[in-house]
Amino acid sequence: MTITLIAAVAANGTIGAAGGMPWHLPEDLERFKAMTTGHTLVMGRKTYESIGRPLPGRRTLVITRDPRWSADGVAVTSSLDAALEHAPGETVFVAGGGEIYAQTIDRADRLEITHVHRAVEGDTAFPTIDPDRWQVEATDERDGFAFVTYGPRAAPVRRLDDLLAGLQPVLHPGEYVYVLAGADDRHIRTKPVVVVHEAEGKTLVIDAGAAGEAGFPTSPRFAWITLEVHSDLEAVGLTAAVATALTDEGIACNVVAGFHHDHLFVPIGRAGDAIDALTRLSAAPPGPRP
Repeated sequence: MTITLIAAVAANGTIGAAGGMPWHLPEDLERFKAMTTGHTLVMGRKTYESIGRPLPGRRTLVITRDPRWSADGVAVTSSLDAALEHAPGETVFVAGGGEIYAQTIDRADRLEITHVHRAVEGDTAFPTIDPDRWQVEATDERDGFAFVTYGPRAAPVRRLDDLLAGLQPVLHPGEYVYVLAGADDRHIRTKPVVVVHEAEGKTLVIDAGAAGEAGFPTSPRFAWITLEVHSDLEAVGLTAAVATALTDEGIACNVVAGFHHDHLFVPIGRAGDAIDALTRLSAAPPGPRP
């Protein structure tokens, strides 16, 4: 089973007012029809009553606490779990309302959201889309709104063995130098790779050619390598393992930890050796050292 939440949401989170939708967006309705036809719809009773009928080409499961409620052409269940039990192995679209969305957002596989670019007064809201849980996978901007697809964000890696196994060293083109810049660095016509603020001044890592044009020394020169691994900031051991692997090969290395990746600077003549050492480290993460 896959669960997708599909909704139109105002800039302030509103999805409904007085039992209806506080806008009329024909393109959104067409997209809803195209996405849900042939699949199963799950919705609360109030949402169903606002629609007023079963939608053609779709199986509809309505959730209500009222044991006396019924409607022709739909299946009635008393809870979300009961509704999902009626749809094993199916593609399920959750179509509201606010309480049903809140119950399912942490169980969903995808969100299909029409973001309406204005705040609207209403009495029903969509739950907060947590950026730590969801990431944008596609955006289609329209006049006054946007169709946005969200997928689950991969969990950051913490275990050292997993970090090393997922290590993907990427060698950037060019040669780079460390320079000490003053307060005004507008004469440097390149974007620094790294900026470090220290009591003694501001350290930049910039392209060697741009450094020469700005009057800075152009040696020693370094290669820039990024470790493309999605690590958690609380993970430990990756920097030490990388530094040890390069030191064992006699390769000097400066490491700068970014929010998402580590960045290495090695002597330009040893860039190939560094990539080889890191590739071996990824292929065979080291065990305890004697």
